[in-house]
Amino acid sequence: MPNLSSSPEIKAIRGAWLNPVSDERCGYSRDGLLVASKESDSWKVIELGDAEALITKHGLDSSQIEQEPGLLMPPFFDMHFHWVQDEVRDMPKASLLEWLEKYTFPKEAAFADPDFAEEKAAFFWKRILATGTIGGLCYSSIHKTALESAVRHAPKYFKIGNVLMTMNSPEALTQSDREAMELNSWASKTFGQRHVASPRFAPTTGPDVIAAASFAADSIDGFAQTHMCETQQEIDWVLSIYKEMPGFEDIDSYIQVYERTGFLGPKTVLGHCIHLSDAEWKLMAETDTVVASCPTSNGPLEERGLGSGLFDFRRADLEEVRWALASDIGGGPFLSMLDVMGSFVRQNAEAGNEAATFSRALYRSTQMGAHVLGLGESKGSFAEGKDLDFISVEASEEQLGAGNADEVLSAVISPHESNRDVYDSLVRKTVIEGESVFEC
Repeated sequence: MPNLSSSPEIKAIRGAWLNPVSDERCGYSRDGLLVASKESDSWKVIELGDAEALITKHGLDSSQIEQEPGLLMPPFFDMHFHWVQDEVRDMPKASLLEWLEKYTFPKEAAFADPDFAEEKAAFFWKRILATGTIGGLCYSSIHKTALESAVRHAPKYFKIGNVLMTMNSPEALTQSDREAMELNSWASKTFGQRHVASPRFAPTTGPDVIAAASFAADSIDGFAQTHMCETQQEIDWVLSIYKEMPGFEDIDSYIQVYERTGFLGPKTVLGHCIHLSDAEWKLMAETDTVVASCPTSNGPLEERGLGSGLFDFRRADLEEVRWALASDIGGGPFLSMLDVMGSFVRQNAEAGNEAATFSRALYRSTQMGAHVLGLGESKGSFAEGKDLDFISVEASEEQLGAGNADEVLSAVISPHESNRDVYDSLVRKTVIEGESVFEC
């Protein structure tokens, strides 16, 4: 048999592998083998399957094969989070708007200091890799220095944008329309498609700025993101503001603000979308706009969420609206997508929705995020030709032998529901394109 140590262009990794394929299908190999080859400067998957079968098929020497402990799966894509809110995750959350005013906005104002921003960025972007997340969409503060620090330290598969805030905001975080537009234009030109146009949300960002941000994103074929319909209080506030503005007097839904500013589309990701009307669902589908669902952030107050409600993913599927999972740090209390997955399953189970399986949660935390970002052909699962990306999650032999993919994920994730801090430290290794970027 060929000796792997003398074949530097071939790599084989043996372990317990999870491979998300769809909402309903997730492969699990208790004793699996992933075979990869080196192409240019990165590793590509050749095949994933039963270890003994592939050892025989490829003529490998089993004594030379790397045995990877734990539960192996694709890394995560977090499709909605605020890196500058890392320190307000545990602040009291009586309501969304009160939490923003009392805690979030003052903390974000501190990122005007470039030294502070640089220190926080260096720490945060190492930590996110330690939780197994390698890409997604992220909000920064309004400050140019904060965005520069974030892009400097964040792995390349994260797209990041300054929030744009021109009204109904604290003085320290309020921009003029011109300042917001110029900042967004500078970021698009400077960082290209790594930049995501990010008006904070309709109550704090004037319509001309939302429209300009959308135009700038379209001009570079880039992404846009904002928030919508997280709480009924927020919806009422939006309508009360915009009905007083020329061109919006006749609106009767939140989404019409974004429709009339040209903000909707297949590269726009709207956070939350919990309280949608029938007309809003229809418009989301017609424009192929994407939802970032944030179960830990929107979860009950006693679970350290904001109590906003439960996203109706079954309605989204029925309407053919694309959606992916997200942490929404710092509305969400933990950065780990394992916590997000557990919360998604638990909250839906309590609501009587058995379709919210762990396999579905994994698919919406990996492959779907990669697909939305245009990376579905190279990331998100272990199909032939994809990048060799994987994480190793701490798991016992008993947990690994629990059964099928859903049962194994449940065995690994569910025991920590009473001590959710553990989720942020369950990942033991993160690998991107064959290279370890975190290991403990």
